[in-house]
This record gives sequence, C-alpha cells and structure tokens, in this order.
Amino acid sequence: MKNRHDSLEGISTFVQVVESGSFTEAASVLGHSVSYISKEVTRLEERLGARLLNRTTRSLSLTDIGRVYFEKTRGILMEAREAEMSIDTLQQKPVGRLKVSLPASFGQSHLLPVVAEYMQRYPDIKLNVDFSSRLVDLAGEGFDLAVRMGESKDSNLISRKILSFRMITVATQAYLDTHGTPRHPNDLRTHQAVKYLYNQVPITWEYLNEKGEVINVDIGHIAETNNLQMQQTLVSAGVGIGRLPEFLCQPLIEQGELVEVLTEYELPPHGVYAVFPHRHYLSAKVRAFVDLLTEHFSPKGKKAAIKSSSSIHE
Repeated sequence: MKNRHDSLEGISTFVQVVESGSFTEAASVLGHSVSYISKEVTRLEERLGARLLNRTTRSLSLTDIGRVYFEKTRGILMEAREAEMSIDTLQQKPVGRLKVSLPASFGQSHLLPVVAEYMQRYPDIKLNVDFSSRLVDLAGEGFDLAVRMGESKDSNLISRKILSFRMITVATQAYLDTHGTPRHPNDLRTHQAVKYLYNQVPITWEYLNEKGEVINVDIGHIAETNNLQMQQTLVSAGVGIGRLPEFLCQPLIEQGELVEVLTEYELPPHGVYAVFPHRHYLSAKVRAFVDLLTEHFSPKGKKAAIKSSSSIHE
C-alpha cells in the first residue's frame, strides 16, 4: 500500500458510493461533482493497489476485495460519526439520520403514532424506517435501533422492554358452534388452523399443561400467512381457529366478534423490546426514540393500549 499516512482519504466517498449505488447519487449526497467522486475512488484504489469496484456504463458492483474493504471501513466510519455526534448528548437535541427496524404487523398497527410524534418533536432528524419481520443485523446493516417481539439473546445488544402481551387462542362463535370448543390443547388436533409463518416456518403453538410443562401442539392448517393482520382477518371470517397476540384481537373479543379459548393453558406474557447496539455512548436521537416508545406504552400514558413495562436488560 502506498502513502499510508493519507490512507483514510477517500474512504467516506467510497462508502457513500456503495451505499448510494452510483457515483451520481453519491455526488448528490456529498455535494460534489460526479467526476470528483470518481477521481476520489480511483485515488483510493491506487493507494491500496487493488480494484474495489467493477464499473460499467450501466452498473456498479463490488469486487471481492471491495466487499471486504467496504464492511471494514463502514464500521470505522460509523464509530467516527458516533464520536462526532457525541455533542448531541450534551445538547440533548436529536439530530442527524436515524435508521429504525420495526416489526411489520405490530409496527403498522401500533407504532405509526410513535413515528409521527417523533418526527414532530425532532424536525432535525432524517428518519429511515424499515417495516419487516426479518431479524436485521443492526450493526452490519447500519440500523440505530430495532423493535422486536421477544427479548434478544445477542450480548452485543442492549434491550429495553416497552410492553408485555399474551398470545391467545381465538375463533368466531360460529366456527366453535360448527367444530366444537377445545377444552384442552390436545383438542386442537381435530381443528383447522390459520397459522402464522415466520421466515416461511410456521410458528409453533405452545401451551402449558396441567403440570406447568410446555407442550407443542401439532394442528392441521387450512391457511398460512406471514402477516398477522391477514391471519386475524381470516380467523374473524370464521375460516379457522388462530393463535394471535392480544393487541390485535382484544378489541374484537370485547365487541363479541371473537371468542377466547384455552385461557388456562396459555404461556406467560411475551415482551416487546427496543434493542440497540451495546455502546458506551448512546446518542440523543436513539435515546429520544426509546423514551418516546416507553412513554407511549406506559400505564399512565393516554395512548397506552395494553399493559406495559420499561425495565432495561444488558
């Protein structure tokens, strides 16, 4: 490698080109001409003595060496940007870009007001929200924060519990009149279920038996979906019996549209957690979003929908 003393020059430009997908878009983001961006990357490649990008008139792609270099340098830049943003904590004024991963169904049904209020409170934030049931790699994909159903077992992440919810078994009264009301989890084997899929794998229906032991119930299905609202819609239409989070079906139970069964066999409540990378420094923008989530679901909050908690686990 040549000129090691200036080897950091051009890295941020290279990373931006890869993240933007083109020299033109990177030039727009960085406020430079396309020719300047291209020359910066070329100089970087010359100093490294290796080609980082494959360029054609229509496409741009990383070489094998470029892919490794990009992953390494992006992490370095993220740390550098966090160091520069440390002033935010002192000022307690969230600014900059916040990239958040939210679970698809729960996010759309319960978190949209939180996102809207966050943007109203902090207009200097540029927000990037990804709605997905996929378990994203926070550090590797550049996410500042994620909301997840269930506690994270990753020791590199900090999690804050924002609320609790139960999974409950429900059906319409018409369905139960036709197929019978299950009195024990084993009775489900004679029923048709509307099942929820996670990463194309059906979520197992688990219950506690009379001894307090977890049992898995093998139930036939009439429909499968990776969307909770679709699952709830099919169950509400009487297509089959379903196991759903209470935050989706509690209002329908209260209105008499759905009936809860097997209440004495359900597992203890699950948690919804805000998770973020384990760092000594937590930026004001992330802290503000987590605090707003906790406020939104706190028992004293006017918008609280279900029972919540706000303990921190490291």
